[in-house]
Amino acid sequence: MLTRREVLGLIGAAVAAPQRAGLFAAQRPQGGAVIRTILKDIAPDSLGSAATLVHEHLSFEWARVTGRQDRPGPDKDAALLAGQLDLAATEGVGCIVDAGTTDVGRDAGFLKEIAARTRVHIVACGGMYMQRTYPADIASRSEEQIASELIKEAAAGRYGAFGEIGEMPNAAMSADERKVFRAVGRAHLRANLPIFTHNAYGTGPNVPKDAGLRQLDAFESVGVAPERVLIGHTCCLDDPAADVIKQIAKRGAYVGFDRVTGGLVPDDKKVTMLLAFLEAGYADRLLLSSDYNFTARSAARPGYGSTLTVFVPKLRAAGVKDDTLRRITVDNPRRFLAFVPKSL
Repeated sequence: MLTRREVLGLIGAAVAAPQRAGLFAAQRPQGGAVIRTILKDIAPDSLGSAATLVHEHLSFEWARVTGRQDRPGPDKDAALLAGQLDLAATEGVGCIVDAGTTDVGRDAGFLKEIAARTRVHIVACGGMYMQRTYPADIASRSEEQIASELIKEAAAGRYGAFGEIGEMPNAAMSADERKVFRAVGRAHLRANLPIFTHNAYGTGPNVPKDAGLRQLDAFESVGVAPERVLIGHTCCLDDPAADVIKQIAKRGAYVGFDRVTGGLVPDDKKVTMLLAFLEAGYADRLLLSSDYNFTARSAARPGYGSTLTVFVPKLRAAGVKDDTLRRITVDNPRRFLAFVPKSL
């Protein structure tokens, strides 16, 4: 019998199980596909060997994220953030997705200021975060009205994705949240932008374990192809056998381990879950990031490059080969973000 380390070595040579090879080959970026950054469209290959982090934060307001008015928002210092990103560039980062939405105070103009000062590409996103941040009149809006508004915002704000689209902790998806998920799906069908989500895993005892699967259900109900979706924060599931994330990947969607180096589930448990996931042949469905923001610097999370400098070495020490790590940090996020723009 092969040891776990030997199995992971085989994964490095052939990332996906043979029966899945055709599926993944069909999902390589199409001709004319771009990654849309806040400043310009770029060819995915133009990033060279640099990594892309699919869920970080550069612009937001704490009071709107948490619902607490006693927590001040971070200062808007474009030079400071550009310096932090340039440091991350020396650690191997070439592109960062800012996961803020308008309803949590994400400022697209501020993102442009940062992007003009750094060599790291910044992808801006949008949508609606969760029930507590929605506009007061959300119940009266139809799916089509919300989708049309999102299309206008995406064009004006140069969105490169819709996200992070989430739901409240400790409860099943509300009727309004399901409506927003479906509206984001309808906007995706018109704009072709990829979608990524927020899950409340690890924030309380009553978060449904299948929440990520139900999010995927909502998108598929309006015709979204699963391979255009990233189900986020799955690393905060305490699921050593990786049962839920294997189900998500089997349906074709990406799995976001996008709170590495943070969250309530420690990294050693995250590594254990990922080893089970990789052994099942789903390396091409994995995306990494740390959900880092510039107010959270610590010894365990030293900066925007923490995914590469802190977590990836733990995977390498556990036996994951360098060519697999390259696919996960370089190839997968480019394939996820690349899209062929549609005329709106």
